[in-house]
Parts: sequence; structure tokens; C-alpha cells
Amino acid sequence: MDMLLHRRMLVLVAGVALALAVVLVLPRASSAAPPDPVDVTTTLPGCDFPVLAEVSGKSKVMELPSGQTLITSPNLRITLTNLTEPTNQVTYVITGSFLTTERTYGNLDVEARGSNLIFGPEVGIFLTIGHFTFIGFEDEGAVVAITPPTGEGSLTDVCAVLA
Repeated sequence: MDMLLHRRMLVLVAGVALALAVVLVLPRASSAAPPDPVDVTTTLPGCDFPVLAEVSGKSKVMELPSGQTLITSPNLRITLTNLTEPTNQVTYVITGSFLTTERTYGNLDVEARGSNLIFGPEVGIFLTIGHFTFIGFEDEGAVVAITPPTGEGSLTDVCAVLA
């Protein structure tokens, strides 16, 4: 009986030692490269008037083993200005994420979660909060929408807000 108890104690101690070794050896999420700073000023297509976009904060692009790309934007802010009526201005915090999957002919299936700005010349400019999907393409680091966003959550027509 004492031998059985002794073996159980050894197995327990070995299990705890193994767990500690795994915790100490595996990299922590905080040791991953931090997001990159973003400070961009550009114009966005999508409204019947020119829209100036001033973006600042941080963003990170991660290639996943599945072949998908995850784009995150912690603490990213955007100020949009109607250049025809410069007093018409709005600022949003867009800290959501895009998960993109490449389609045939280079287009992307995009899944937007959280708070995001989605824009495209034929689509418009929308603030989405929730879970939305659309088809887009990459243009100089930005994901440009080809189809309007559809999904669940809040959808704000930014062109109407800036008009």
C-alpha cells in the first residue's frame, strides 16, 4: 500500500515539474513583436466629395499558418474630414481586426470584427462595430472594399455623417 502511494506522489511531482518546465520554456504572447506605429494622411474614395483621412496609433499584420492574414489595430484612431466642407469632421477609434483569405484573381474574403472603417470607391465609407464580411483587395497596405459590408452589429454611413 505504501508503494502505491509513493508511486502516485512521484507521478504527481513529475507532472508538476513538467508543467513548470513547459510554462518556463514556451514563449509568452507578450514576447511577440509589438504592433508597428501608424501615422498616415491620405484621401479615401467612397463619398461624393473628397475625404481626408488622418490615421494614427498602432497596427500589426500577422501571416497565419492557415495562409490567412490577420490585421489588428490596437489604439488606432482616424479623423475624417470633408474637404469640401472642412468643418464637417469626425474622429473614430477603430481598434478592430480584419481576417483575410485570398480568393481567385487576388481578391480577398474579409471578416471584420470589432470597430473598423470599411471603404471603397463603389461602396462608400462605413464605420462597422460588430462582425461584418465583404470582398476586397489590398492597395498599398489598405484593404479596399469591392462589396458593401454585411453582417451583425452597427453600420454607420460615414459619407452621410460628413455631408
